[in-house]
Amino acid sequence: MAEQPPAKVAFVSSADKPLVLVGPPRGVRGEVHLLNASDDKIIIRKPLMRSLAAPARGKAAKSAAKATALLEEPLALRRIIVRPGQTRMVPIVLKLDATTSPGTYQAQLDVDGVVREVVVHVIEDVSFSIEPRDLVIPNRPGQKIQKQIVVANTGNMPVVVKTIGALVLDEELAHCRALRGALADVGATLKNLDDFIVALGHRYHDIYDKLILKVQNDSTTVDPGETEAIDLTITIPDKLETRARYSTYAPIATESLNFTIVPE
Repeated sequence: MAEQPPAKVAFVSSADKPLVLVGPPRGVRGEVHLLNASDDKIIIRKPLMRSLAAPARGKAAKSAAKATALLEEPLALRRIIVRPGQTRMVPIVLKLDATTSPGTYQAQLDVDGVVREVVVHVIEDVSFSIEPRDLVIPNRPGQKIQKQIVVANTGNMPVVVKTIGALVLDEELAHCRALRGALADVGATLKNLDDFIVALGHRYHDIYDKLILKVQNDSTTVDPGETEAIDLTITIPDKLETRARYSTYAPIATESLNFTIVPE
């Protein structure tokens, strides 16, 4: 008896509409609705996703050649089991190269010889690391300190580290010192609350007027998949309480670079 050809599944949704997958490169997601109209259990061992063309829109991060294909080779997905008479929603997750540029790509899904058009929308993924994230600086008023950070771009968008410039420091015990100083200023001569508020304002001005940390660095763009070392020249304010601790931060895209000045 001749062996019967394997039964085929069918796509439930209209063939006129492509399947749509959406997400960042590390997890482009969607689902396909399959029907097994036969009396046999069907095991699809290697459903394949094939790329058809370069992105319809969107720009390659480093070169056009890098984005000419979504998948350089057909991608084998996990096997699919569809039992007789069963309709099944099958999730699809594509893990692409992390640097795949945002844009719309065309592909095909081949399920046991049944082919369906696919539209893949790769979205922006701003993902990077800063090492070290926390810089500890000795409390040496007026001195310049050299530091280096390393920024690794693990997403698909360029990360711009701009010139940091001046940062306002926050003293750990600033509020305590301001209150104590204001009380010492008015002392026994305090007649009303206004006198205390004026004295407190003067104390806060004296504290925060000098708490400026200056950070010099070259503006640097870190492209997807790249790692850059960035040198920092940090100038400590001239007048600091040498026994106090100060902190501030510089926003860098979606992350922060933290600075802490500590007593020696």
